[in-house]
Amino acid sequence: MHDRIRIVSARELGVQSQPAACYCLRFPASWRHAPVKNRYASALEQSTLAWLSSYAIGGTAAEREKLRKFDCGAYGGCSLPGAPFTSALLVTQFISLWLFWDDAQVEDDVSWSIDDVVDALTVQLSHPPASRYIAAWSDLGQRLQLVASPAQLARLAQSMREWLHNAKLETALARAYREEGCCPDLDTLFACRTVSIGMYPTFHLIELTEGIELGDSFHAHPATHAVKRLASRLVGLGNDIGGIAKDLQNRWLNLVLVTAEQTQSTLERAFAHIVKLHNEEVLAFDQAAAAMPSFGPTTEPFVQGWLQAVRHNVYGFALWESQAERYQEFQAIAGDTPLLAPIVDT
Repeated sequence: MHDRIRIVSARELGVQSQPAACYCLRFPASWRHAPVKNRYASALEQSTLAWLSSYAIGGTAAEREKLRKFDCGAYGGCSLPGAPFTSALLVTQFISLWLFWDDAQVEDDVSWSIDDVVDALTVQLSHPPASRYIAAWSDLGQRLQLVASPAQLARLAQSMREWLHNAKLETALARAYREEGCCPDLDTLFACRTVSIGMYPTFHLIELTEGIELGDSFHAHPATHAVKRLASRLVGLGNDIGGIAKDLQNRWLNLVLVTAEQTQSTLERAFAHIVKLHNEEVLAFDQAAAAMPSFGPTTEPFVQGWLQAVRHNVYGFALWESQAERYQEFQAIAGDTPLLAPIVDT
């Protein structure tokens, strides 16, 4: 099934090979913020790297290289294109810590404590932090408490707990896949991935960058659940599309790989199927957003602002994944066709 797949460096791929037209990630133009990257992106990167360094993250050559490949400025800058500097910095530091920690520990170990992370974010620690990561989470928690209401922080903490639980589940599934060849059911993996991709905490962080608070009644509404689920699936799909070569190299679970294995299909057909699903769910998100009920004349402008910021966030993550060396250092080639999915505005 995979005998026609080659993994090559981006440099080796060159500029002559082109992806198939059906592989494009299609977004309505309304999903694209102008400009597509936050004007403070360079400052966000410099400040984030300095902050991580203050917690001994990025102190070795290997860790600095890992952070360089993340491109923290684009990671926060593309996903928060219109956010003011102060809130964009807080969120960029949050998601950059999250990504580094996920790579360095979460994906290889299940012994870390969910409670330690949630406590670090929500309460003043009464004992020295257990690790550099907990120390950094604690710093973020103290700063979040200055800008978020207790209710906002509680919602963020609950979504973090759910993310962390699913991260452990995904690590266990991936370990079984790597070591025993046990391929999970696609629906099981997608349900896990929808949470473990990390959008549910991000929805609350977006509120902070937008300077709004949408209360419990909004977040508990079935229509809100529907748009959150679609946005989370979109980010998961985009991540696995952009990271196909990396996941093939590491034999890490990927929706494309599992689709190919479960359907006994080629990787190129599975890749095209996942790209098609992504594009269908972009349209489904807009339909679900249009069907949102009114939460009152005072709240409605904030709901619409939040929905648009979610669109920008989803688009921005896809744009970052299509450019960051973390994902694009190597490419997967099926026959003569690169498994690439450039972004197209429709």
